[in-house]
Parts: sequence; structure tokens; C-alpha cells
Amino acid sequence: MPTGVRQKESVRVKQYVIDRKGHKVAAILDIEELARVADMLEDLSDLKAIEDRGREQEEDYEAYRRKRKSRLNV
Repeated sequence: MPTGVRQKESVRVKQYVIDRKGHKVAAILDIEELARVADMLEDLSDLKAIEDRGREQEEDYEAYRRKRKSRLNV
């Protein structure tokens, strides 16, 4: 099950920090943009977890419940 995420828009950089050779070494973001990027990363992490769980072998609920219950009674 491939993770299909469409890119809505790129990260809005307020300003770049460059080194003496003119290479970009950092980016300055508004705090709202940083929060938006954090939300996007969380969404991607959730989608990855869903994808990984889809590969797990299915288990009967009753068998799962018995196994859990036996662990709790230790």
C-alpha cells in the first residue's frame, strides 16, 4: 500500500543564511510556518505507521484478547 501524499505547497522560507561562499546553510521560517511544517511531518509519520501496520499479519480478536489477558495476569 503506497503512501500517497500530494504536495500542496512548499515550505515558505522567510530568509536564507548563507556562508562566505554563498551557499545556503540555514533557513529562517515564521513560527506559523514552522508549526505547519511540524503538522505535515506528523501527518507523514502517521501515514508511514498506517502503511507499516498494513503489512502485519491479521489476528483473530478473541485470540488477541486471550493473549493480552494472559500477559496481564502474570
